[in-house]
Amino acid sequence: MADVKLTAKQEAFCQGIADGLGQADAYRMAYDAEGMKDNTIYSKASVLMSDGKVAARVAELKAQVAEKQLWTREMSVKGLIQAYRIAQDAKTSTGMTAAVKELNVMHGFNEPTKLSITGSMIQRIQREVIDDNAED
Repeated sequence: MADVKLTAKQEAFCQGIADGLGQADAYRMAYDAEGMKDNTIYSKASVLMSDGKVAARVAELKAQVAEKQLWTREMSVKGLIQAYRIAQDAKTSTGMTAAVKELNVMHGFNEPTKLSITGSMIQRIQREVIDDNAED
């Protein structure tokens, strides 16, 4: 696909689709769609996906995912939905809640998790790398 050029936004849309997002969600992720109505987003995403270059890139990315990954985002979502339904049928709210929480995390519905890396951690990592190189 080296001879076909996509814009950065088109590529981001393709990556989103390949990661298991729906067309509208991939469009929202790749483009500035904050002020757009849902119907407009659906329409623009559909038109974009029908572009031959975009469709070919999505197919290429999906093939790469299938080759390189044993477990995809789409498989995770389907598994969690199945777990939710099983918990719902068994009337166990704990399982349903756990599945919904995990789906929310996967789709970015929660606030980002803040990580704190201390200076001692950074120094330790650097020291190990230096020590490893000294042995060569």
